[in-house]
Amino acid sequence: FINSYGRKPNDRLLFYFAGHGHTAKLAYGGDMGYIVPADAPDPRKDPDGFKSKAVDMQMIEVYAKRIESKHALFLFDSCFSGSIFAIARAVPENITYKTARAVRQVITSGSADEQVPDKSIFRSQFIEALNGEGDADKDGYVTGTELGEFLEKTVINYSKGCQHPQYGKI
Repeated sequence: FINSYGRKPNDRLLFYFAGHGHTAKLAYGGDMGYIVPADAPDPRKDPDGFKSKAVDMQMIEVYAKRIESKHALFLFDSCFSGSIFAIARAVPENITYKTARAVRQVITSGSADEQVPDKSIFRSQFIEALNGEGDADKDGYVTGTELGEFLEKTVINYSKGCQHPQYGKI
């Protein structure tokens, strides 16, 4: 994907992962978060097989840094995905300023130690945000920060405090 779409400096990329996540304790202490593809074995039954298939959040950061496109937004709608933080019209001036520099922004559906439900409140609120609800200043643009703030507020409210999206830059 990066080779096909992430090499042009003026492109903007959106990565959305909805699926399973897992956090494993590391032998030297600490935790490692993973996004889990459908063919990954159960980490409790086959830890080596799991690690050969799952993608750890440190690798996501490596992939993000390989992108030459100026902007990339990563959304993870999966359990434990918050662990990544442990590691053509006239454009308003403030939008031009915000889009002039490279950024890798990440939004997760929950915190590092949090399971999230299969029926995704995050996904439905993400769609609402893109349909205009996330445009806090009503300028016709939904910035990554506006999207993160909107998802943090609405998902916490709709989940009755059980799910806590995280957002930031890496």
